[in-house]
Amino acid sequence: MNMFSYTPLDHDRHEIRLLTFNFVNPPLSHENLGDSPSINLSLSHAFLDAEPAPVYNALSYVWGDANDTRPIILDGHVFQVTKNLFTALTQLHASQVRARIWIDAICINQSDNDEKAVQVRLMSSVYSLAKNVLIWLGPEPDGGAFQTIRTLAAMYRDSTDEGYINIETITDREDLQFEERMARLGEEVVELADSGGDEDGRLDFEALWKLFFDRPWWHRVWVVQEVVLAKAAMVLCGNEFVLWEDVKDIWSVLLAVSHRVLRIGDDKYSNLANAVNIIIGIFGHLEAASTKYEASLINAQERGVGEAGLSLFEALEVTFQSNTVAATDERDMIYGILGMVQPEDRCKIPVDYSSTNTMERASFDVSKVLLMKYGPNILSSYQRLFSVKHHPAAIPSWVIDQTSEFLTALAVKVEDRHPINNLYHATKGTSWEEWSARSEIGQAAYGEPRISLPGRIVGRVANVGKTLVDMTVQKYSAEWYAVVTKWLFELIDMLETYRASLAGNSEFLTSTLENVWRVPVLDSDVDGTARADDGLWGEVFLAGFETLILTGKKQSWSDVDDEEQTELPNDLFMYLGACKVQRQRSFVDSTGRPGTTLQDVQVGDQVVIFPGAHVPFVIRPVTQKGGDVVHHMVGAAYVYSIMDGEAMEDDSEFQDIWLA
Repeated sequence: MNMFSYTPLDHDRHEIRLLTFNFVNPPLSHENLGDSPSINLSLSHAFLDAEPAPVYNALSYVWGDANDTRPIILDGHVFQVTKNLFTALTQLHASQVRARIWIDAICINQSDNDEKAVQVRLMSSVYSLAKNVLIWLGPEPDGGAFQTIRTLAAMYRDSTDEGYINIETITDREDLQFEERMARLGEEVVELADSGGDEDGRLDFEALWKLFFDRPWWHRVWVVQEVVLAKAAMVLCGNEFVLWEDVKDIWSVLLAVSHRVLRIGDDKYSNLANAVNIIIGIFGHLEAASTKYEASLINAQERGVGEAGLSLFEALEVTFQSNTVAATDERDMIYGILGMVQPEDRCKIPVDYSSTNTMERASFDVSKVLLMKYGPNILSSYQRLFSVKHHPAAIPSWVIDQTSEFLTALAVKVEDRHPINNLYHATKGTSWEEWSARSEIGQAAYGEPRISLPGRIVGRVANVGKTLVDMTVQKYSAEWYAVVTKWLFELIDMLETYRASLAGNSEFLTSTLENVWRVPVLDSDVDGTARADDGLWGEVFLAGFETLILTGKKQSWSDVDDEEQTELPNDLFMYLGACKVQRQRSFVDSTGRPGTTLQDVQVGDQVVIFPGAHVPFVIRPVTQKGGDVVHHMVGAAYVYSIMDGEAMEDDSEFQDIWLA
């Protein structure tokens, strides 16, 4: 039998392919299909913008091992599909599914990179127009996982009266009522789980845990937009199913159970707590994406303009900050979320599956879009790790590494939809909107990746600390106290050395030494949500710092075991625990100002203020072969005494800072 070949699509008319099962009589059962090509399908073409719109379902699934395939018949020809897709097709066939269905592995010519690029851009329409999205998790679930979902969802709806509540649009009063209801619901669920429940309402959290933990679908990046965009969706396991709305409804219930078990503090609930918390961790990015997308729908309806969708920043934040999401092709970590992104952002990201387009290049495109929209604040968020994982010359220093799991403590929230108190105002009185016209970003090409931002250089790094607090050091451990204490005393010694040189203003240096406690905590509270002096934390931290000065050099913290930490003075315990110094290095600049920035900082780097940025940055001057001076981005910085616009008080001109 000849192999299958595709008929080209009319991309100008948003054409797609749809599948239809060709059933034999009598229908074949799951057991007698075997590995022979007994699945028989036909392809037809349809236009997404046709009137009336085509009626079809869409499949959401995991491809599985590309080398483990099974044959099917497609338009009379042999066609290979992965084992997992074959299993899904087998179940759909056995269930006598008659409606046309869209399946990416078959409906897109996967060997045609140009077609793939065009079809990826249509994903938003494909999944939002589908009558149903069928989520295939694999074979039958263990135990009573689906029944547990239905029971928890029913309990949730009973407690809220009206089903799903969008947390992002809730009022303060409704929020309080919701929290009270969830607290009561958490108590009820724990009691029911403890008693075992009746046969119809039995809660099998072990089976629920396995459903999430053992199924790779939850970790595939593409599925996020597939369920977010769906008008209706159902989850299939073998011949069982549950509505996606039920799955979504259990999120708040699981949080309530976690809080309740934590409050009880009884070891007998440890297995329940572990199961629930693992599910929360696996499911969190899907819940976050759904919540944000529903908020955008409400916003679009209320304003009566524009289309619903997440901003590019929001979509990236949802997926990249989840350590459970992955893609076989790392470029799909970007391309796989574009369907749920607002059209105004989505159209600016070229989709290119050619061999010359690497993840670095895709990140270059994304960083340009984000930087043009948000300005330098966007550069405050992520640790740049490309220089570690790839050749340093492969990507410019200003390109954001969204694959980094490390979000810096100085990250500035850039989305107005989620207002947060950005703690610092280093360029007080300026905005990116006012200064963006002076920048040169959009013209940058991957082969010529220099960009220009207006900036004011306000200092030079004169001395750098040697101590680095690795991310593996656990907070509140003896090792944490030892290394953080060393980090802080190293900074104090650098300031004392600077004062001894008699350089600079001695009165300023005295004030600086009195306030050096602010540097490791970034002058913020324990959670980094408010400035230290806005509440009582400033007094607590200062007291802890003074205790450290009196005892720190005499005390070998490495000799204090973890049990003895509870006997430490409370103010010192709180102060050292609030330090935000992971992967940060201390430094003192040429004017005697202490600060901290990312670990790559070195003597000779410069402190710069970019208009519109909430925080200063450290950059590195580099002289190129022709004699031109460009700069490499090191990272966002906390620098004592310039975080509230003090460096903007003189009339110095902004210069063009070229970043490469």
